[in-house]
Amino acid sequence: MPAYNEEDVLPVSLAEAVEALEEIAGDWELIIVDDGSRDRTPQILAEWSAREPRIRVLTQVPNQGYSKALIRGFYSAQKDVVFYTDADAQFDLREIVRLHPHLKNHDMVCGYRVGRKDPPIRFVTSFTFNKLQSLILGTSARDVNCAFKLFRRSFFEKVKLDSDGFLIDAEIYIRAKKAGLTFTQLGVTHRPRTMGSTTVKLKTVTDTLRQLWQLRRSI
Repeated sequence: MPAYNEEDVLPVSLAEAVEALEEIAGDWELIIVDDGSRDRTPQILAEWSAREPRIRVLTQVPNQGYSKALIRGFYSAQKDVVFYTDADAQFDLREIVRLHPHLKNHDMVCGYRVGRKDPPIRFVTSFTFNKLQSLILGTSARDVNCAFKLFRRSFFEKVKLDSDGFLIDAEIYIRAKKAGLTFTQLGVTHRPRTMGSTTVKLKTVTDTLRQLWQLRRSI
C-alpha cells in the first residue's frame, strides 16, 4: 500500500486493511510505503506499526513517485501471495478471497472496477489510457490501473519492474506477457473517495502516454 500525504484517510484504510487481513489470512504482513509524505502520514504510520507489529513501514525520502513506491513494496514482500491496493479506501479488501482461488491457474489476478465511483474526468482519462495502452503495448487489460491486484510472489522473481511516474500497472501487464506469465480479470466493488485527494492530474496523463512509448521501445 503506497501512501503519499494521506493523513485524512489513512486511519480508515489501515483499520479496514487490518480487519480484512485478520478475517481472510492466517499469516500476513501489511507493507506501507510512505513516499516522502509531508503531512502527518509518518506519525500515523509510526503509531499503527507500534501497536501492530505485522505492519511494516518503508520510507522514501524525498518523494520518488507512485511506481517506485509500489516496486519497493513488491520486492520487499515476504509472503507467498502479494496483494496491492492504494491508501484511499476505495475497495473492500475482503474481496481478495474471490481472487485468491484463481492463483491456482494464473500468476496474477486483476480486479476491474464495477460501478466505478470517480469524477467524470477520471472516467475519460482512464478510458483513453486503457485504449492507448492496448494499442501501444498490445495487452488486453480491461482496467489497467485498477489498484486491486493479487500475485504469486514468484511473479516478482520472474519480472524486473523499473517504471517511474504512474506507468507501473501497464509495465506489469507487458512484462508478464513477455515472460509468458498469465492473468485473469474479475470485477470488484468500487467505492467513492470520501477523504483526501488524488495526485493524478492532466500532466500525469500526458507524461504517462509519453512513457508508454518509451516502454514499448525498451521491451
